[in-house]
Amino acid sequence: MGVIVALLPFGFTAVAQDVASAEAEIENYLLKSGDVVEISVLEDSSLNRQVLVRPDGKISMPLAGTIVAEGRTPEALQATIRSALAKDFLEPPTVTVSLVSSSSEVDTEDLQTFYVLGQVAAPGRFQALEPVDVLQALAVAGGPGIFAAKSRIQIRRRDENGGETVTLFDYNAVEEGAGVALQMISDGDIVVVPERGLFE
Repeated sequence: MGVIVALLPFGFTAVAQDVASAEAEIENYLLKSGDVVEISVLEDSSLNRQVLVRPDGKISMPLAGTIVAEGRTPEALQATIRSALAKDFLEPPTVTVSLVSSSSEVDTEDLQTFYVLGQVAAPGRFQALEPVDVLQALAVAGGPGIFAAKSRIQIRRRDENGGETVTLFDYNAVEEGAGVALQMISDGDIVVVPERGLFE
């Protein structure tokens, strides 16, 4: 029986080394403010999303809450998210975190900034690369808290004349399956989730 010999093209070894080096660099990459990561949860696709690492170095996602991302590798962040979500699953979920783009590749002019304040799990300032509606904005902030007045959430927006318009959003209606129009969030909008009254 003859021996089959595969001849590798010239330079193949160098290319393979470059690929291995690039993979190692990604594995050791430390996340920083402005980076965009993609989070995938095998057991619950509704949690899948692209998230921007905020100026404070943190990210927020439903169920997991607010997590420090800056200074961690994607793999380390993956383990932290998995641990944070474990309480909501029978078995710890399968979480994957991958770097979509580094802060140097993100055009800050394309970022949309909004604020979610009041009775939510993780209030604060958020930025998004893509348009979000009020429901998505609330989800990024961890959702309404147990003391939230869900039926009178406010979307506050400044107009060109310096005035302010306030639109109400009924989160309860969404939970009950009603066909509620989801207002899109504009740059600079403030979503306020007030505290419910004693008999509310």
